[in-house]
Amino acid sequence: MSITPLNSAKKEVNVKWTSSAPANLMLMGEHSVVYGHKAIACSLNHRISIDWSTRDDNQIRIYSTLGNHCTDTETLAEHPSLKWVMACLQHYQPQLTSGLNIQIESDFSSTVGLGSSAAVLAATLGGLNHFTQQNASLETLFDIGLNLIHSIQGRGSGTDLAASLHGGIILFDPQNQSIQKLTSDFPISLVYCGYKTPTAKVLEKVATDWQDQPALLQHLYQMMGQTTEAAYQSLRHYDINAFYRLANTYQGLMDALGVNDATLSHLVYQLRHDREIHASKISGSGLGDCVIGFGIMQPQTLPNYERIIVHISTHGLNVTPN
Repeated sequence: MSITPLNSAKKEVNVKWTSSAPANLMLMGEHSVVYGHKAIACSLNHRISIDWSTRDDNQIRIYSTLGNHCTDTETLAEHPSLKWVMACLQHYQPQLTSGLNIQIESDFSSTVGLGSSAAVLAATLGGLNHFTQQNASLETLFDIGLNLIHSIQGRGSGTDLAASLHGGIILFDPQNQSIQKLTSDFPISLVYCGYKTPTAKVLEKVATDWQDQPALLQHLYQMMGQTTEAAYQSLRHYDINAFYRLANTYQGLMDALGVNDATLSHLVYQLRHDREIHASKISGSGLGDCVIGFGIMQPQTLPNYERIIVHISTHGLNVTPN
């Protein structure tokens, strides 16, 4: 993370700065990470950027494609499309010494499952940490963000937030919230299936489907965790072919869990028929969003679906003055 100390000039001179954080992608560990098993995630070259400037009053004015909002530092009224930004502002409310103009821009869609919520959360935390001169570490920002995730969603491992804060490929252990960065790199292709199912609904479906077999469900999560651990060891020892095999294995476990469907299965197997793709699996909670192909898919593969051009990025949270 690159953070430059906030200029000590008075607020009325309209201090400006920018914070940004990357999109993120779960590579392995979906579902099982919520139950204490490790996950592998990465940041992507797409980013959410926030331009900040102080005001000489107490107004908070937010501008974004998801909606515009005007409130003040005392009220901090909610907005249905800006809940992550407002939650961060509420956390930092005692340190808000002036009003703020907040312009949010994204170079990727919030509908395709690239972790836009975690990216905007990371970028907002970084920007407010800079403004309030808290000098918090990435670990502290993660702790704050995870508490906000739990307060809004009720659950969540924070893996996506960790990836957006730290950048690169990470192994995330929810048991102790530790993050290990991996030096591996490999090409990926993303295909959007055309729809998404909210994670909460997917989790509800899994709970309903498995309510009569809780022991088997726990065993399935354990197998997912073991597969993720083996995949981590493969990357650690630069055995990329073993990693690809384990990615396919994890897809089979997601299918067994019940979060695959006919469209996702079609995408997975069409990608595997592409000689440039070494493995493929669902990314995220399933029943929608994207399928990952490990490799660079050929133009003729799945021409009727949206292909999202991405690559793994090493850059996490960044905050700089303007």
